[in-house]
Amino acid sequence: MTTKTTQDRDRSTSSAIGLTILSGLLYVLGYALSKSLVANDGLGPLQVTFLRCAVILVIGLCAAAWPGSGVTWHRLLRPDRAWEQRAAAAALVVSNALAVLAYALMPVTAASALGFTAPLLLTLLGGLLLRERVPLGRWLGTLLGFAGMLLIVRPGREASVLGMAAAFGGALTYAVYQVLIRRLRDAATTLDTILQVALVGVVLLAALVVADWRPVNAKAAALILLVTIVQTAALASIAAALHRGEASRLAPWQFSGLLWAMALDALLLQIVPTLGGLIGGCLVIGGGVLAQMAGRSPAVEAA
Repeated sequence: MTTKTTQDRDRSTSSAIGLTILSGLLYVLGYALSKSLVANDGLGPLQVTFLRCAVILVIGLCAAAWPGSGVTWHRLLRPDRAWEQRAAAAALVVSNALAVLAYALMPVTAASALGFTAPLLLTLLGGLLLRERVPLGRWLGTLLGFAGMLLIVRPGREASVLGMAAAFGGALTYAVYQVLIRRLRDAATTLDTILQVALVGVVLLAALVVADWRPVNAKAAALILLVTIVQTAALASIAAALHRGEASRLAPWQFSGLLWAMALDALLLQIVPTLGGLIGGCLVIGGGVLAQMAGRSPAVEAA
């Protein structure tokens, strides 16, 4: 392997890590805003997810009518490897709905704790389904990040059974989505992913949401637009990251979302991190670095 090739690969990996960290911040912020929609504005988790998908789909349809936008009817309705793209989209829609439910039923930190089991699941699925070589150091890095996560939030004392099940189900389906997107990296762009998630979300949830429709006032509508912007940016970030780096290598860096949650708690709620939380933060960072340093040779990719 030439020096230039190695440098290009390292730059690609670095940008993937940066995008993963950014997505962690945006997802935590987006779900905190979604919790407000459910707790304060009376919307259901499915309705929040549906409305977000509907806003994106409307924008996509408008763009399809505008020549030169890059969005076409064929790209929306008959994309390459359509069923695989839509399976990935369905996994993310289910994950989003379950995560909104979990955040509505539990404190943000507890929901985050269980939701961030996704990186551990992603490392496992990356090895099993993508045939990525997962060296021991990367497993240790992921487990170190997981241990740090538990120190930060110490889940379980305030969590409802339904909330815990929703959070873990959301984490599992999110890990499945990431694996599927990694497999589709040569067939689907980040824009394709966003459009398919919007389309599938509207189709899957329309009947359920209409049957239990709740009024949306002007304040809630504005907040839905903000949630849509934030979570779409998060989706674009993680999809772009998975186009650039191995799923199992990026998994430990997703624990950084817990550091963002701690920072937001301190900034907005004046909740000072405990000593255990600070130690956990160091473990999260250390786990990410360890996973990054492990297995510098190229992974074996699925055909």
